[in-house]
Amino acid sequence: MKKFIKKEQESRPANQIGVRVANTGTIIRFRGPRSAVDALVAKCEAFLVQEKEDEKERGFTLEFEFPQKFANHLIGKGGSNIRDLREKFDVDIQVHDGKVELKGPKAKADMAKVHILALGRQLQDETTHILKIDPKFHRELIGAQGAQINRLQTRYKVLIFFPRTAKPTKDDESVAEAGSETGKPRRLQNPDEVIVRGPKKGADEARDEILSLLQYLRDNSFTATISVQQKQVPSLIGSGGAVLDQLRQTTGAKIDIPGARDSPDGLIEIQIKGTKTQVAAAKKLLEEKKAVFDDTVTKTIEVDRKYHKTIIGAGGKFFIPKQTLSIKYANKSRL
Repeated sequence: MKKFIKKEQESRPANQIGVRVANTGTIIRFRGPRSAVDALVAKCEAFLVQEKEDEKERGFTLEFEFPQKFANHLIGKGGSNIRDLREKFDVDIQVHDGKVELKGPKAKADMAKVHILALGRQLQDETTHILKIDPKFHRELIGAQGAQINRLQTRYKVLIFFPRTAKPTKDDESVAEAGSETGKPRRLQNPDEVIVRGPKKGADEARDEILSLLQYLRDNSFTATISVQQKQVPSLIGSGGAVLDQLRQTTGAKIDIPGARDSPDGLIEIQIKGTKTQVAAAKKLLEEKKAVFDDTVTKTIEVDRKYHKTIIGAGGKFFIPKQTLSIKYANKSRL
């Protein structure tokens, strides 16, 4: 009766005031709005009548076959699935030697049988795909905190397992947790294996979408690096990042320039990522800029002050201290 009342209270409309229920021995007291109390009392009385009738049939037994290979799934981890089914259908359930025995009221036993046989048919249709995927793509396939894979599991009603890492991240834990409720032991996975398990149609579609995403990642995961002098970085970035943004827009590649503190030797490793064509185009442009910069030298010569005006020209804006002149040539051969 307590379980029944709790269920009824939880299913009431959100805008309806609940009924306070208390009991002393065999006496149950209801308190609340008259309409809500009357309705709940009527349901409880009907429930008691049905329960009394059911008690007369507690000796009824129903037995049927169930595939032994799926018995562990039916039972669940630590018997959790069986406990839920007993609670749901109010019958005793025993599983042994490829058979299921139900004991309880006939109507409830029949409903439990329909549910269990449907589960058996679903498990018979189960398919497992083992995909060979380079571990370097696992994190992107999983998505932030498992969002990508959880979306696929929900959409296709399947379970997807990635191999556990030595130091699991939140993403690894969220995906691994999805398989903990299946009642099936996890198969040992190689570092490059991803397992998709579920109804055949859903498993096939989930597999195809994962492989499609994998191909996209492969096509867009070409990389290259270029070493440039640290003092060239400001000219590659430009004011407010304008030059770097233009390079990215022109080539479509991702270009990452690390900070100066990451290069104690005075060289900066620029990382490029994208499709093969994008990476090649970005690398070519950066190499051209690097060649020009590397080919630029500074030469200092002494010039008599009386020639400064002539060299600077009318309206010149340069200031040349200590009778020296700095001239930069873009081509060393001109020196």
